[in-house]
Amino acid sequence: MAQKDEFKPSASGKSLQGKLEKVLFRINKEGGFRASIISDLDGLSLASVASEFDDRRISAISAIVQDVSEKAEKHFDFKRMDEVSLVDDGKFRLVFRQFEVGGQQFILTAAVPPHTAYRKLTNAALKEISNILKEMRKI
Repeated sequence: MAQKDEFKPSASGKSLQGKLEKVLFRINKEGGFRASIISDLDGLSLASVASEFDDRRISAISAIVQDVSEKAEKHFDFKRMDEVSLVDDGKFRLVFRQFEVGGQQFILTAAVPPHTAYRKLTNAALKEISNILKEMRKI
């Protein structure tokens, strides 16, 4: 039986999903995140790491947050927003980081425990995820 923090990629780990899951597993472990998910703007999950959260619900919420972001950009002349966070009274945070690869928009969502630094880790993950998606598009 696999240990709780042992990475078990999909199929061979060479698939797109397996490569993305490896990045998500790493940021969850390094940042103490309770969940992380990559989805498209329609709320469809490309990859996630198992957690106590339902990744379909988080992906659906990320699509709603994206809609709110677009409205804020339009109505308040914001430049492209790259992050939206939802924070509860206990300082638990859902972070939604939007990014683009090859003209397609994606969202990295992380469930971040209270008082946990996450920006540097998610920045590095976004670069790695973007590179994986670019490489997979070439195949």
